[in-house]
Amino acid sequence: MKEKVVILDFGSQYTQLIARRLRELNVFCEIFPYNKDLSELGHVDAFILSGSPFSVLDENALYLDLSAIIGKYPILGVCYGAQMTAQQLGGRVLKSEKREYGKAKMNILDHDCALFKNMSDGSQIWMSHGDTIAALPVHFELIANTDGIPVAAFKSKEDAYDKPIYCIQFHPEVTHSLEGMQLLSNFVFDIAGLKGEWTPASFVEEKVTELKETLGNDKVLLDYPVV
Repeated sequence: MKEKVVILDFGSQYTQLIARRLRELNVFCEIFPYNKDLSELGHVDAFILSGSPFSVLDENALYLDLSAIIGKYPILGVCYGAQMTAQQLGGRVLKSEKREYGKAKMNILDHDCALFKNMSDGSQIWMSHGDTIAALPVHFELIANTDGIPVAAFKSKEDAYDKPIYCIQFHPEVTHSLEGMQLLSNFVFDIAGLKGEWTPASFVEEKVTELKETLGNDKVLLDYPVV
């Protein structure tokens, strides 16, 4: 069965960049809106919850019932995804006194954490959020902070869930997070257990085969735009 990571999009400008980074790791992924009917996704190996320009504290905040995926798949919550996870599972999210935007240095508190394998303490990360996580949910533990924020990353405790949950308050997908690719690699390979055998060429081959099976002897008319 083909490996697949699903990115649930909460409107972040960086969502497409997360997908690009995963594909650079030869990992097949698909982006769906946060309110996608999850029963239509087919086989999924892991979920990534994207960032968002919105706040989880807004009256009409974008909402996903995490009970549908928590404990069933490895999950990486990024920025809004992390805040939503904290809030929904019993933690506390507050408005920051000022928007946290720009470069920061991450202090790794759990050097044995799989998410930080082969990463440097003090690694440069990129912040872009207006809320801060003031208290973690039960069954979660702090794994990183910065000099400016107390919670830069946290994870579910061992044996709390069948599948682990990792949450980060920064964007590993942007180039300003200097070891962001290593973090994403750690998540998909070491935590989610993927092999990374997908390539764009294999995708084309799969789609051609799929179309042949679907169309049979039918003819296809292609309309090429005039450039």
